[in-house]
Amino acid sequence: METLAIPLPAHLPPDVCTEISKRACYCDTSILKSRYRQDANCLEIDLQGPSASGDVAAKLEHLIGRMQIERLAVTPRVLRDRTRDLQCFVPTAYEQLVARGDVWTSGSGVVGRGGAFMRLLGRLDTAIERLAVREFQAAPQSYNSLVPSDWLRRAGYFSSFPHSVTFAVHLREDFEAIERFGKRHGQGENPTFEDVSEIAPPEHCLSPAVCYHTYGALMGHRLSAGAVSAYTGHGRCFRYESKNLRGLDRLWEFSMREIVWLGDREAVLGARETAINAAWRLVGLLDLSARLETACDPFFAGDFPSLRFFQLANDLKYELQVDVAPGTSIACASFNYHERFFGTRFDITSAHGEAAHTGCAAFGLERLLYACYCQHGLERAQELVESAASRL
Repeated sequence: METLAIPLPAHLPPDVCTEISKRACYCDTSILKSRYRQDANCLEIDLQGPSASGDVAAKLEHLIGRMQIERLAVTPRVLRDRTRDLQCFVPTAYEQLVARGDVWTSGSGVVGRGGAFMRLLGRLDTAIERLAVREFQAAPQSYNSLVPSDWLRRAGYFSSFPHSVTFAVHLREDFEAIERFGKRHGQGENPTFEDVSEIAPPEHCLSPAVCYHTYGALMGHRLSAGAVSAYTGHGRCFRYESKNLRGLDRLWEFSMREIVWLGDREAVLGARETAINAAWRLVGLLDLSARLETACDPFFAGDFPSLRFFQLANDLKYELQVDVAPGTSIACASFNYHERFFGTRFDITSAHGEAAHTGCAAFGLERLLYACYCQHGLERAQELVESAASRL
């Protein structure tokens, strides 16, 4: 194994350096791991096998150049902070779940769920759904794992998050090509393709978020006058994260509960604030060490500097960061305001005929439960989740 140290520009904020470290894994297949060394202000990159380290370094320098901040610097702000004594962290929480048979790995970023872990995921999801119905009169929805590629195109997903897309593909309808594929794998080989033309253009993707289904289902719809329209749904979501996939804190396939609001600006922002207050109450019920921070989405390199500035400067995205180890936290929920972006892209209009404002709250259920286990241990976390689910 070879390790590269790539210097980072001195003016970059730590959150940008962390994001660059995450994107670094997409630069080359020889990269095993990437980490941001704040003390040395550099990226440390582990390479596997025979590699042209100069080529990899050049790709990383290009990535850094694309993600540098060119506009007025703005950094994330902490809006709420709940810090508790973290001496009782359980660093082996994941291993204990595996040993108990509650979690098992079936691939990179893909886990199975069973036992108490699966039951508590259900308890958290039901509690948040109940909250959505009570606070916002949200209409419960059931959505597919498949989402039309056209909906993601309208949402700008392919340009902003190309690194995260998981396409759902099938062989093109061609008898000879299908027969050749079958014969080529007659001995049980792993799937290979002679040419990309063997695969039909992807009409669907595996859904990266629940809210796209809501906007797609309401395409061309005119909202009723009055209060904000609200919907809630649960879905299995898919975001590919290369070598960043690990344990329960960063999964390729994960469970998400979302609440989506559509209406005028003040109504949507008011609903988001209500959801934040409810989530902060949940943090207290679970006795978690956590913070609410301004944040930005994980845009890929080209879009990152300008869109990061836009989201942070306008408070469009908040994240609930929950500690899982001393100095380490994961985003367990986000609270987003999209202005008229989705209303315009999906032709969803207000009662007055203008593009609707939208917002959403998204809860990563595995992450939230995992953070409870890391802070409290398996048995105490179970007690707290059961109690919180009944009181939320």
